[in-house]
Amino acid sequence: MKKLFFRYIWFILGILINSFGIAFITKASLGTSPISSVPYVLSFRFPLSFGGFTFLLNMLFILGEV
Repeated sequence: MKKLFFRYIWFILGILINSFGIAFITKASLGTSPISSVPYVLSFRFPLSFGGFTFLLNMLFILGEV
């Protein structure tokens, strides 16, 4: 049980680091990767933020894998 808890902690930490990296690269105007371009463009058209669209797209990918 303890091992599973630490695996979840490392997983969440990895997701946070990855999401901050994407946000910093986009804010610095260094461009976006192809996978991040869809949520980035949608964030200009709809009131949901770039991070919100990225989260939704990633959840769709996970559901697609299942």
